[in-house]
Amino acid sequence: MDSIQYDQFGTSDIESNHSQLKIIPQRGMQSRVVHLLYGVLVLLLLILLLITGLKFSQLNQAIVDVHLYLESLNKTVMSACATSSSSDPATINHHYYDEYQLPVRGTCSEEWWSFQDSCYLASKRKLNWNSAEEKCIELGAHLLVLNSEDELDYISQVIDAGERYWVGLVERTQEGHWTWVDGTDYKSVPHFWDKGQPDDWHVGVSGEDCGQLHDGPHRRRKLWNDADCNLMYNYICEAKGK
Repeated sequence: MDSIQYDQFGTSDIESNHSQLKIIPQRGMQSRVVHLLYGVLVLLLLILLLITGLKFSQLNQAIVDVHLYLESLNKTVMSACATSSSSDPATINHHYYDEYQLPVRGTCSEEWWSFQDSCYLASKRKLNWNSAEEKCIELGAHLLVLNSEDELDYISQVIDAGERYWVGLVERTQEGHWTWVDGTDYKSVPHFWDKGQPDDWHVGVSGEDCGQLHDGPHRRRKLWNDADCNLMYNYICEAKGK
């Protein structure tokens, strides 16, 4: 009877121990694989951080290089502008057209304004060049004759920005022979033609034989321009001061 009990329980114990021996190695292998994967992941993260750091450093250096290049380019442009502006009539005495200045009447008639020895009237009505000159003559004056840079800058400062005005400059006899309506020698006074002017662009049959003042998008100062005499613009009359 004892022998039978030994055979039954002895076989069961052997099988149980054999199963446990199989499970223990499998669990150990899984643990090692997990740790290995964690290690690989950490290594990959370290490599990624290293690469990112290097790229960021290169990017910072590129930004610094671009900034230095832009500073150098800006200095070059500013230097070139300063050199060219010294002889450009559009930029001489730029402070004159920084802001509008109220005209002074002085001893001139009502609605006229004074500068040095002359009186001026800026029209509110647009006429062609010949009609504008005739109107000025009716008022005992003539279309504006510009004799100096100071006169040009003062007028640019008191008349409306963006408007164009006829002046007393005209080609009467031959192309390229400009004269002032009061007989002032054209060659004896400074010239303030805008860039590329006069160009005698044949927008009309008669070409461009009359002088006008116009400004630009970034300047208030008026410069000379030749235009078709039949076009309608405001005008400026000039008379001797009283």
